[in-house]
Amino acid sequence: MKRVLIVIAKLLTVLGGLAVCVLLYLYSIGYFSAQPAIGYIHSPNELPYIDLAVLKEHFAAQEIPFYQSDPDASYPDAARSLIEQGAEVLVVSQDTPEIDPEMLQLAQSNGVTLLLVGRSPETAALNSYDKAWYVGSNAALGGELLGRQLALGFRNGTIPDLNGDLLLQYVSYLSNDGPYYQELAQYAMIECEHYGVYSNLLEYAGEDGTPLEFTAEQLAGQQKPELFVCTTEEDARMLHDLAAQLGWLEGDAPARIGAIAQDKDRAQALMDEGIVMAVSYYDLETVSQLTAQFAVNALEHQFIGQDSELQPDAAGRFLVPYGLMTTLEDEPQ
Repeated sequence: MKRVLIVIAKLLTVLGGLAVCVLLYLYSIGYFSAQPAIGYIHSPNELPYIDLAVLKEHFAAQEIPFYQSDPDASYPDAARSLIEQGAEVLVVSQDTPEIDPEMLQLAQSNGVTLLLVGRSPETAALNSYDKAWYVGSNAALGGELLGRQLALGFRNGTIPDLNGDLLLQYVSYLSNDGPYYQELAQYAMIECEHYGVYSNLLEYAGEDGTPLEFTAEQLAGQQKPELFVCTTEEDARMLHDLAAQLGWLEGDAPARIGAIAQDKDRAQALMDEGIVMAVSYYDLETVSQLTAQFAVNALEHQFIGQDSELQPDAAGRFLVPYGLMTTLEDEPQ
C-alpha cells in the first residue's frame, strides 16, 4: 500500500511539473495576455473626420476588440488608458496639426501605432516616429477643387457679374471660423485667381463698423452678392433661406452658393434640393474604410497601406481626394 502511494506521489509530481512547463510556455507565447486591440481617441471638437460605425463593423467582423476613450480625457490620459486595455493601434482624431508630445512619447515607448485622422499633422512630428501615419485630406486641395468650379461659373455666366466690373463679388460665411474651415474658403478663392477670376470680398457692417448679423432684417438694403461661399451643409441651407427672404434668388441673376460639405450624402442633398451650384466634399466613407483597413494591417504587423491603391507621402500621409458635385459641365482650362 505504501509503495502504491509513493508511485502515485511521484506521478503527481511529474504531472505537476509538466503542468508548470505548459503554463510557462503558454505565458511565453502570450496565451494569457489580453487580445491585441484597437483604440480610438476623440478630438475635443469631435468633427466628423471618421465614421465610427464603419470602424466598429469592420473590427467586429474580424473579432478584434475596439475600445473608445473617454471623450473628455486628454490625449495622454486617453492613450494611457487604451494601452493599458491592450490597444496596440490608436486611431486619433485631431483638430489641429500638432501631435500631443506626451501621447507621442507614450506610443513610442510602448511600440503602439498611431493612425491620425482629421487635421493633417506637422511633417516634423510625423517624421519623428516611424509608426505614426495620417489618413485624411488636404484642406487646401478641397478648397481648390471648389474654386475651379467657381471660376468656371463666373466665366460662363452661371454666376452673373451683376455690376459688370469683372470682379466676383462674394460673401464668405463660416459659422465655424476654425483654421480648417478658413483654409477651405481661402484656397477656393485663391484658385479662382489661378483661372483669371479675381474677387472682391463683401463684408456687411453697420455705420459704426459693427458686423451685421446674417438675418433678413440686418441685411435688408445691403449690396446683393454674386456668390456665397460656405463650408458646411447647415450654412448652405441657412444662406439659401436668407437669400430667398431678401429676394436675392429671384430673376435672371440669382445669387449663387458654392459650398464644401462634410460628406457625400450631405453634398448630394444640397445638389438634389438645388441649393448650391457646386459643392466639394470630404470623402468620409473612403477615409473611414481606409482607416479601418490600415488599423488591422498595423495590428497584424504588415505594411499599413497593404492592399490599398494609395501610397503615403514622404512624411507618412495617405491623402484621400475631396469629391465634387456640380451643375457645370466643363472644367475651366
